[in-house]
Amino acid sequence: MFKSEWDIRYKGRFGEWKDTTQNGRDFFNSESKKSRSKNARLLATIKNGNTAEWDCSCLFFAILFSDSIGTTLSGSARTNVDDLREFRNYIAHKTEAQFTDAEFYKCIGRVLVDVSSLNLPTSYIEEVKNQTSFPTAEVNRLMVLLNILQEELKRAKSNSSASEKQVRSLMYDLQQAEDTIQREQEQVQCLTDELNSKVASFCHLPFKPSHQIVKRTNDVARILTEMQKLENDCKGVVSTVYLSGSPGCGKSQIARQIGQEFFTTSSDESDGETFVATMNAETLETLADSYITLAKQLGVTEYTLTQLATWKDSSPKETIQHLKSLIFPKMRQFCKWLIIADNVEDLSMVRGSLPQTASEECGHGQVLITTQDTSAIPTRAPHTYHESLSVGMQREDALELLKQVSQISNHKRAEEVAEVLGFQPLALAAAAFYVCTVVGHGSPNYTWPDYLETFSRGEREGTEEPLAKENGAYSKTLTTALKMALNNASKNDEVLRQTFCLLSLCASESLPVEAAASFIKARTATPTKEPHKRPTKELIKAKILKSSLIICFRGDDEAPEYFKVHQIVHELLKATWKTHSEARKALPDSIRSLHQVLLSECGHLFTKASSITPAGIAAWLSTTAAVCCDLSKPSDAILFSSSACGLIEYMGNAKETETLKADILAVHGRVLTLQCEYELSLSFLEESTNISMAVYGKEHAYMAGCYNNLGNVSRKLGDYNEAKVYYKKALTITKKIYGEEHPCVATSYNNMGVVYSDLRQHHKAKVYYEKAVIIGKKIYGDEHAEIARSYNNLGNVHNDLQQYHRAMEYHKKALEIRKKVFGEEHADVAGSYNNLGNVYRNLREYTQAKQCHEMALKIRREIYGEGHIKVATSYHNLRLIYRDFSEQTQAKSTICCLL
Repeated sequence: MFKSEWDIRYKGRFGEWKDTTQNGRDFFNSESKKSRSKNARLLATIKNGNTAEWDCSCLFFAILFSDSIGTTLSGSARTNVDDLREFRNYIAHKTEAQFTDAEFYKCIGRVLVDVSSLNLPTSYIEEVKNQTSFPTAEVNRLMVLLNILQEELKRAKSNSSASEKQVRSLMYDLQQAEDTIQREQEQVQCLTDELNSKVASFCHLPFKPSHQIVKRTNDVARILTEMQKLENDCKGVVSTVYLSGSPGCGKSQIARQIGQEFFTTSSDESDGETFVATMNAETLETLADSYITLAKQLGVTEYTLTQLATWKDSSPKETIQHLKSLIFPKMRQFCKWLIIADNVEDLSMVRGSLPQTASEECGHGQVLITTQDTSAIPTRAPHTYHESLSVGMQREDALELLKQVSQISNHKRAEEVAEVLGFQPLALAAAAFYVCTVVGHGSPNYTWPDYLETFSRGEREGTEEPLAKENGAYSKTLTTALKMALNNASKNDEVLRQTFCLLSLCASESLPVEAAASFIKARTATPTKEPHKRPTKELIKAKILKSSLIICFRGDDEAPEYFKVHQIVHELLKATWKTHSEARKALPDSIRSLHQVLLSECGHLFTKASSITPAGIAAWLSTTAAVCCDLSKPSDAILFSSSACGLIEYMGNAKETETLKADILAVHGRVLTLQCEYELSLSFLEESTNISMAVYGKEHAYMAGCYNNLGNVSRKLGDYNEAKVYYKKALTITKKIYGEEHPCVATSYNNMGVVYSDLRQHHKAKVYYEKAVIIGKKIYGDEHAEIARSYNNLGNVHNDLQQYHRAMEYHKKALEIRKKVFGEEHADVAGSYNNLGNVYRNLREYTQAKQCHEMALKIRREIYGEGHIKVATSYHNLRLIYRDFSEQTQAKSTICCLL
């Protein structure tokens, strides 16, 4: 029936079902990812294509529950086949080995109805219909009959009057009974031999990816050498090897190559049997499925496994324990074995379900565990070995992988790609697969420099999609996997969460471990936490360095000195934490911690003076100036940015240096705008824009930032139409690069709204502000500085439209968010107080207006000093309130006199 249903649906597409391997692959590929994951054990058998190897579970799954056939099976056929499935389960799980005649005929009738309804032959059922007993009970009955016949024969022989005919009849009956017994005993012996038979060697490895892979010979040889040392030291007991690393570092593929080499070497060197088995240890449910597959390979009977398979979903842990009791004795028949427990997410949960380290109950073997969960890996425990793969591939292997997958033999700049991607196998494979795809489909001249340009525009995640869709072994993009890993680590460990916060505030270079420990100790020393419950510096360091996402660098004495994360991870941390108000609050602690380390190491700085370059110092000064701008510290900002500009003449003319010059000039222009030196600011920003255009071209994301800066200073100079031109250019570029839903697009919409407000086109301005709010909420949520900016702008435009109560709602929302994000003493908070004061004045609520403008004045004097235009604006607003209040008081007095 299965073959008929398959041919009806797929004969034209895949060809007739002929029990070929291709048939099996076509069936497997027709199943959804969800079905492949859920029914992995059954599909592993079905994938071979030979229906003779299928058990009842495989057959019923293929007909009833598969995506290929089950979803389109007719209602009547489904009812009949499902009834046969239920009948088979009833018979298989029946504890008594007997039927009454009535029960037997009822069952036969039930099966005949189902088979006839399906238009299938019934001859086999008719044969069984006339059978009255089954082998085991029959043997017992015939043995009793044989004894009776032998006794009768003796009596017949002793009785001289017995007829010869009777003797011959008894002899014939005796012979028939002996023949039947012999046949039944042979059947029992066959079953016994099957149960006691020895299994042969086998090798079941982790899935191979769809793309070309490179054999990491040096890594595999090094780990195998350590495994051999471990085996020699363990003297016959089980040993455990841990391979840890961040997502995409190649743990599973290294394990695959180790498993293949282990099997080949062990088979060649030993006369005994060897096996390599892979278990999906992501969850207890997937592990139970893998144990059932292993049990089949080791010869455990189908009847036992069928019963256990029904339990695994509801009681996976108990099912695994039962399976271990069946499997472990059989494992002792092997000379050597290796179990690969792949993709372990929760090591503490899974470890107890695997062969235990140092145990003797399952023979001479090793367990190889691949995991990101390094927190539960024992440190220097006996009978164990741990290797971290986070550092990535060796340089030669990485270049070979790029060459094979991309099919670009000239690897000019390929080494730069490998470095940018941190030598991470999945990232390299995704990059190479992307290049191969675009070269073969419309962009034949696309090569590695073009990829690096795409990468620099922040479009890396898009380049990962083609491989993720093709790769059956790993369907997530690297970015998605890393986001999940970072999220899980942050949720489960406060030390790692604060570590990620620190990394997001710093450049991608290595950080001193000591600085991180000081920072985290300061951040976790909350007043509500008792001192004895706070983590020690030593424990903080241990937690940081045990994470699979962290790369550690050791000094000459092997002590850990510095640490970092891969560039891709660092970019994700920056993108995630820049939306957190906590990151801004943590900035002072990070600066203090790094400053303490610098002071303690100042004696060593002079020995490394040759590595300090003008470009490096200028970059640091300019970045610090930008941070001071964000923190509303203009006096500090001008000091740092002026110093950075002074170093430009000592820098070279390389492309990297030119981009740094553009950054420094842009930051200085921004600082001068903050100082109200608009003409001078414009000259620096124009110079920065010219350099950037020469480096990046006209339609680069960096150019959008340049145009926004020019628009800002043009507004300050009162040239609103010129500002609008710049803002439109920025909006066009950002929408072309990022689409609609991106922070840069929201910023451009806000800028367009502001310039339309300046031009008194308030309804147009309102439309742009509302677009910015919609995008911002999708990206940031409700409480973010950019959302506050949009609310502030909407408040201003409603004020201009004389919709004062609506304006007040928006300004109050903006003020509330800004106080949460920045604290009280920030320029944006002062701006919100100023705008609220204007609305209250328009509503003639002068007391509240006065309070708001006084708060704005206080903050602005603290930030800018007395001689700043914004301070002057606050004084002016207060003067207007006093004037209006005086006029109102005088008017009231006049009215009273008239009355």
